[in-house]
Amino acid sequence: MTANTRDRLIEKAYSLFGHHGFHAVGLDRIIAEVGVTKTTFYNHFQSKDDLVLAVLTYRDEIESGYFRDKLGELGGRSARGQLLAVLDALAAWFNEPEFRGCIFITAAAEFPSPHEPAHQVAAGHYETLRRHIEELAEEAGCASPDHVSEQICLLMQGAIVMRHLAGNHAAADVARPAFDRLIRQHLSGADPAAAG
Repeated sequence: MTANTRDRLIEKAYSLFGHHGFHAVGLDRIIAEVGVTKTTFYNHFQSKDDLVLAVLTYRDEIESGYFRDKLGELGGRSARGQLLAVLDALAAWFNEPEFRGCIFITAAAEFPSPHEPAHQVAAGHYETLRRHIEELAEEAGCASPDHVSEQICLLMQGAIVMRHLAGNHAAADVARPAFDRLIRQHLSGADPAAAG
């Protein structure tokens, strides 16, 4: 029951933060919507800031796992196939009914100082993603896998913002020509269409 209450607080907070932002949602609203007392809340979290960190850590695990699984599903077992499937995985996420933007971009914007813990968790999520793509690029035989991963992440972040701000469900496809040029430049013999 204790773990269930903690999970319900995290899930409700994630839903509210995702729809309204971190600063716009007060602790009283979260507590009321979960239907617990303040005492119960403080049995699980020291503060709203503590809850924010728990939400971000929870989403980091879920979203990192989702992305890895989706790359495997769409790109197969090879690093090359998974690298070529990056935008396909992004497009799949964009078309999920519960898509509400990137909670980590929101966190970085609302907690802009690099010294703030929420900003650090968001930056850590980005770095985990970038490192994973760099590893795929290296295994696939890309020249300069670190630069490739940075450029792919830049395209991904731009597509995420376009999908969220403009509501463009095809934002991943908008990024595809630049992605294909990048892959052709750095991965000899690459056929970008092979993943899609």
